[in-house]
Amino acid sequence: MKNLQETMKQLQKASESLSKLGFNPDHPWKALSQMGQVLDTNFWENIATLNKQAAQKTAADAAPTVPPLKKRKKKTKEKPMRFVQADDSHFSPVSDIFQSEQMVIVSCELPGFDRDSLEITLSEQRWLEVKGIIKGNEHQGIRTQRERSYGPFYRKLALPVSVSSKGMRAQYQDGLLEIYLMRGRAANEGKTTFKASL
Repeated sequence: MKNLQETMKQLQKASESLSKLGFNPDHPWKALSQMGQVLDTNFWENIATLNKQAAQKTAADAAPTVPPLKKRKKKTKEKPMRFVQADDSHFSPVSDIFQSEQMVIVSCELPGFDRDSLEITLSEQRWLEVKGIIKGNEHQGIRTQRERSYGPFYRKLALPVSVSSKGMRAQYQDGLLEIYLMRGRAANEGKTTFKASL
């Protein structure tokens, strides 16, 4: 506690001294030299000591409330890095949704997917389902590293506003599938499925 009071007094004096420094932008070195004298080695050593004491006290106070760590079993199954698994047989592609006054644009990250497998379903004008297949590589030799995901993918997205299936279009470029939907309600539009040709 004594160290804290001394350091606080020293900090207050340093603050007062620093506020009185005259800074000339053409010759800043004089002010820097004066700052070095005010904030000397002793000052920084006191700050470091107090910081260390505070960290030890915080750790000691928190120690009884931290539950013991449970050991997790090692998983031998490889996890995909670019996709979140929806279930054991499907990947869920990373997606963004954009909205303007006229339309909603859904952008899905799908590098290397089979364009003929793409199926898009619009339900109740607010739910968009995207599914298809990501093709695997057919390279010769033994795979020494696997980070990409292959096989069926599926993603169901809640759209921010009602959209119509009329005028819906899709495009695929640079690994991104983009689906364009016009905002608005259409009469008697329940569920519509499209086989997109890209």
